[in-house]
Amino acid sequence: MYTYQTGNQTIDYKIEVVPNRTDITVQICDKEGVKVIIPRGLNENNVRSIIARKATWILKQLNGSQPAEEKPAAPKKEAVKKETAKKEAPEAAASAAKTGSFEEGDKFPYLGRQYRLNIVRGDVAKAEMTFRAKFIATVPESWNEQQTNEGIGQLLTEWYQGRAGEKFQEALKSVKKAADNAPESVKWDELGEEYATTQDNTIVLNWRLLTAPLATIEYIIASQFTNADELFEDAAERKQWLSDNTLNAF
Repeated sequence: MYTYQTGNQTIDYKIEVVPNRTDITVQICDKEGVKVIIPRGLNENNVRSIIARKATWILKQLNGSQPAEEKPAAPKKEAVKKETAKKEAPEAAASAAKTGSFEEGDKFPYLGRQYRLNIVRGDVAKAEMTFRAKFIATVPESWNEQQTNEGIGQLLTEWYQGRAGEKFQEALKSVKKAADNAPESVKWDELGEEYATTQDNTIVLNWRLLTAPLATIEYIIASQFTNADELFEDAAERKQWLSDNTLNAF
């Protein structure tokens, strides 16, 4: 375990060396806390410089998932079937974008893979997010740091939500091949840290599940109406992502 001090706060982190890797990833895991995945050949000083650059973002993630009195993190549920009151309509969910600190080269998960962020400042009246093997955020060059962070957070949220319906239906289509009693459709909503719930006899998925692999999304869907562990021979592999990651896309 390594430690980085910033102001009066301390960041404890682990380092995992992965051979043949070419980039560096910082993960906030429920069980392991802060984990830095690096390629072979980097030393602790290299990692500390990354932690220093990402310190604000890391502390926001940690403080957002763990209150000041440091209550133990709630265990993840393998199959979430608890009824949850609807917090807001999908159309308004984008306004709940979590504001983080975004920098060129940051990586964000989508369907189980990590993609880099490219920030382009230009003579544009409206910010825009495109995706071509990476996230490309085009923002007005007049925006200050706060406007840029808030704008990119909003753009990312809208981008994920814009794909939620299509990708969740794609996952459901695969589930229906394995389960005759699968529903005809699923919906998405803003569910905080819950993976899924049932509202009016309809399965509702957390849009943040788009950060997980499709196989994991299929497992979550199946867990809402049947025993997913029995349905999938590779159930353990499908749900491993849930133990290693949180739903905080950014």
